[in-house]
Amino acid sequence: MNGNTTSSISGRNPATTPWSSGWWVRTISPPERPLELSLFAFAKEGRGLPAMPSIRITTGKQIPNSMNKRLIWLLIPVIMGIAAGCADPKVTPAGEAERWADKTLAGLSLEKKVAQLICTDISGTYLPEDDSRMAGWLRLAGQHGIGGFVLYGGTPSEVALLLNRLQKEASVPLLISADFEGGPGQQVTGASEFPGNMAFAATRDEDLMYRAARIMAEEGRTMGIHLTYTPVTDVSLSPDNPQESVRSFGGDIELNGRLLKAYVRGYKETGMLTTAKHFPGRGDMKAFPDFPGFNYLDKSATEIEQHEFKAFQFAVNAGVDFIMTEHVAVPSVTGGSGLPASVEPKLVRGIIRDKLGFEGIITSDDLWYDHVTARFGKEDVAVKALEAGHDIVLKPKDPVAAISAIVEAVKAGRIPEEQINGSVRKLLVKKAQLGLHSNKFIELDEVYKIVGTRDHMKVVQEVADRSVTLLRNDGVLPLKSWDPNKTIHITIQKTDDQPAVRDLVVKMAGSFAGLNTFSLRPGLAEDYYQAVEKAAQGAELVILSFLVQRDRSGDPAPLSPEDLELIRKILAAKPNRVIAMSFGNPHIIRKTGTIPAFLVGYGETGWYGNQPVYFDSFIRILKGELIPAGKLPIEVSADYPVGFGLTY
Repeated sequence: MNGNTTSSISGRNPATTPWSSGWWVRTISPPERPLELSLFAFAKEGRGLPAMPSIRITTGKQIPNSMNKRLIWLLIPVIMGIAAGCADPKVTPAGEAERWADKTLAGLSLEKKVAQLICTDISGTYLPEDDSRMAGWLRLAGQHGIGGFVLYGGTPSEVALLLNRLQKEASVPLLISADFEGGPGQQVTGASEFPGNMAFAATRDEDLMYRAARIMAEEGRTMGIHLTYTPVTDVSLSPDNPQESVRSFGGDIELNGRLLKAYVRGYKETGMLTTAKHFPGRGDMKAFPDFPGFNYLDKSATEIEQHEFKAFQFAVNAGVDFIMTEHVAVPSVTGGSGLPASVEPKLVRGIIRDKLGFEGIITSDDLWYDHVTARFGKEDVAVKALEAGHDIVLKPKDPVAAISAIVEAVKAGRIPEEQINGSVRKLLVKKAQLGLHSNKFIELDEVYKIVGTRDHMKVVQEVADRSVTLLRNDGVLPLKSWDPNKTIHITIQKTDDQPAVRDLVVKMAGSFAGLNTFSLRPGLAEDYYQAVEKAAQGAELVILSFLVQRDRSGDPAPLSPEDLELIRKILAAKPNRVIAMSFGNPHIIRKTGTIPAFLVGYGETGWYGNQPVYFDSFIRILKGELIPAGKLPIEVSADYPVGFGLTY
């Protein structure tokens, strides 16, 4: 202890919101000593942002401690005036960023300029430095001067250590990206993982989307990640073709636009870049019969402009930094062309640049897919992507070979060097705007203070709780009284290996002593189904938990005939005492519509959002502690349109 008396008044708490703009004043004077005030800037060194020193004001007079706070309030207008003159700690001034970009660009060879336009993948899990994969990444960062990496996996501390190591090797700061469709926890174990986009649409709350986006971005930047390949901007319009499932915000285009705006604003204000994907839209794509492995939008140009393109226009208007194209063709818009957007200039230049007015960075999606390289060539597909108007080439089959192929294409006149310069400059400006030109490293200690904290997890749970949607209720909910010892719980899963099922069973058993659970999975013998049926007939209440993902290009509700027959028999025996929860797939109700109480959440695991977080929501509903209030973001059927949702 130093004997100082400390008091503070603040507009935001810098300990919990270190990327916020605002003010924080603290007295640091011992009692009866000259009063000293400090105005602390909220940016912290080590996160790729320029540090801002505190501003200290000393009165020079002894002031009783009881008057400290009164004097602070009197000085706040002065202090805020000083703060207003300080640069925003999240963004480097435009002139400085552009000057650094121009200077850096001028010092790069053609090979190094092309390398800046390449982004390949890395794993965040621990690897020793003599591992061949680590050695390869270090060569790409150092010797070849690659522009960035996209990260998959690892824990927060592993990720932070790896990214600092790679940044140390790079002469030009690396731009690190990741897919945060469910937040950073989708990729990094231990970080906050949210439900899918559709959950936010079910809450219809833009402020909740904004708050969640800030958390995602804060955790990402703390670990050294600068760009998320989100938000997913695909719309989900057809009940019979739910391609992107809960990754999409849904089918209400105007609501999607408002949520996109909140999403981008939350990330931008917290110092992280965003990407609208997957242009021209995957929400309603179909298999392209002319080109196996590829997809297309089999819709009129008018329909596409009113839906898919309108959604991306909302993202552009919101200020998204990147747009990612997809291997999807749009013949009705491109004069019958079967080329996907990844190599089609009519879509990249004609629509994204000219029609949507996007001036940011355009990146391809992964170019290493076998069907893509078979059709366009392992290296030439990267050249074709740039010819079409892309700025960034994502995950070519061989990054070094792609660099060589692009350099040769420039020398041969296929790609103007001025185009390369323009794309590299845009990327360098973004890096400088993030402050990477002055500090590309992160503070490892900050990771433990910010990533996956209890406060962040509360918001994750809030999203799940508020998004649960009640689609049917014939007087079953809320449960007045029920005995777990006289209740059976039946889990129904699509595949044999679904670890989340075990987690659900454990949580239910821990919450309801005496509850008996049966698990239906592929390949069970008939006598098992008979045993479940017998147990259901003797129970007072039957709880059904569906963990059945839709078939991406097939059946929206792929329940087996055996499961459907068992459900039919259970409903015949207990017509008013069955409760069902579908964890991620609202389309299940289309085949089980007579279940008297049916709820849905919006997480299918992995790329499709946090599923286990809904286990707690469902348990609280069964206990009477939570009332479902979500609204359906998509059309499931004529009986369950967009915006439908019951409560009690």
